[in-house]
Amino acid sequence: MRTKQKAALLVAQRLARDRTEAHHDARALAIELARGMPSTRFDPMMAGVVLQPGETVYRQLRVWIRVQENGRWLEASYAVAVVTDRRLLCRFATGHLSSLWWSGIVGLNVDLVAEHIVLDFGDGQPVNISGAQVAVVAVAAIASIYGAQAMLTHHALAPLRRGVSSLTHGSCCPPEHN
Repeated sequence: MRTKQKAALLVAQRLARDRTEAHHDARALAIELARGMPSTRFDPMMAGVVLQPGETVYRQLRVWIRVQENGRWLEASYAVAVVTDRRLLCRFATGHLSSLWWSGIVGLNVDLVAEHIVLDFGDGQPVNISGAQVAVVAVAAIASIYGAQAMLTHHALAPLRRGVSSLTHGSCCPPEHN
């Protein structure tokens, strides 16, 4: 087998493993939230962020983020996101921090198979979150916006209820036109 083919196979295997791990982590988060006991240990000082009083951290993960401006999606940026009960706190490669507050969302579109979520804040600049770990963000967003009961009924989380194989057709990279 040629080197490029081997490299492509290794990348595909790693992506499949990342998707499976993210799927299991999203399911674990849903169970934690249903029990009212998030399990992630997080040191905000080490991460260089400030949490609000009483804010609970669920996970820290990597995502792609792009903003729509004038009807067109801008280029995606890679970010480390702290997922909490109140927001998605994103640190970009530039060091810039941005908070996407669940309380400010007026529209939510989740597609776990395509591995992306669109958060609409009603300002004409929706935000697209994408990547293999987006299922964790979806669980947190739905639980925070609609309540813990919605994790059992929200149609967008159906792939998590069905199993890992329902998430095998996502993309590895930021979507070009979602």
